[in-house]
Amino acid sequence: MSQEGQLRDQKSLRAVTGKTADWSELAKDCVAFANAMGGQLILGIEDSKDLPPADQHILAELPDTLRRKLAERTVNVTVLPDVITAANRGQYIALRIPRALNVASTTDGRFFLRVPARYI
Repeated sequence: MSQEGQLRDQKSLRAVTGKTADWSELAKDCVAFANAMGGQLILGIEDSKDLPPADQHILAELPDTLRRKLAERTVNVTVLPDVITAANRGQYIALRIPRALNVASTTDGRFFLRVPARYI
């Protein structure tokens, strides 16, 4: 069962690869985590799934691409990507976002905050 919540979110690997990559949306998620308590984005495990596809392998350059693309789109956000091999041998990226020491934003000046559902 998925562990998504205040400190964790899952996204398809398509969110960061190929023509379907949505770097601006990913930057918003990172800013929101950084302005809250920090968190982790799991890239490569589909919503409501526990494991990546067994044949999924992360390209060696993807962690550096993540760092670069997100640094270009955010201010005061640190991203720490780790490639993880799951029990089924499929790979995914655990993207850790620590809490920002100063207010985080996108480079176009937008601020986001991840708020627990009980406050909405």
